[in-house]
Amino acid sequence: MYWIIQFIIRHRNVSSLLLTVLLSLWMLTADTVRQQQIARMLTLTVFYPFQFTLHQTTRIKNIFAENKRLKEEVTTLRIRCSMLEEAAAENKRLRSLLGFDKRFTYTLIPARTIVREPSYKYRSIVISAGKKQGVSLYMPVVNKDGVIGKVIQVLPGISLVQLIRDPAERISVMIKKNNEVGILETVDSKTFFIEYRKHTDVTVGDTVVTSGLGGIYPKGILVGIVNRISDKDDPLFKDVIIKPCADFAHIEEVFVMQLDPRWSSFRTELDSIEFNQ
Repeated sequence: MYWIIQFIIRHRNVSSLLLTVLLSLWMLTADTVRQQQIARMLTLTVFYPFQFTLHQTTRIKNIFAENKRLKEEVTTLRIRCSMLEEAAAENKRLRSLLGFDKRFTYTLIPARTIVREPSYKYRSIVISAGKKQGVSLYMPVVNKDGVIGKVIQVLPGISLVQLIRDPAERISVMIKKNNEVGILETVDSKTFFIEYRKHTDVTVGDTVVTSGLGGIYPKGILVGIVNRISDKDDPLFKDVIIKPCADFAHIEEVFVMQLDPRWSSFRTELDSIEFNQ
């Protein structure tokens, strides 16, 4: 028996041909009923493995196609879920801003951050409001947390905002509890400090607001909180380190305060006086 199997395997082409010829002759010499019986027998024995293999191959192909379709659906649903989460977060932020303009007596122009410098210590942003919306140079920019910066360039539909973290920007501020005025500065766009005289009454946790004396920012807008006090080499002065209230890493919705610089009004008034003389 073993040698027969070996012979068939070794000469499988010839064996397949002989088997096909014999089966064909058997089918041709048999009557109709017998042919049906032979066909049924061949279907259940000789051709069954081929049918089973074909069926399994088709099934596996369908499984792969369904798996691909399910992956696409999962990816689509994840994207939609992410978009819905962002919309919900934006809705929450906007709800928190609904009462923001009640604290001020001037018009607030809403805008969104659309571009910022591609660096960790970015110092400016581009917002989605310009001349068409009523924005002009040097208008203050704030959000719900406090001061952000000021407008330094205006186009019809967008504006460039210089942030207070720019070392070139200095703001006149004061300690809220006693109105001690100072200049808020930064050197590295990270550490904010105010230089005060040694005897100035400042403690950690004090609130710092705009003084209104710089001509740009009106008085009383929140700037930050005193984080620590550092002694200087100069025995007459000390550095008061401020932690800004604004989160510069997540600036999205902002407001432009429709307020002309006070020194512009003063210059206009001075020019009119000189003209009348």
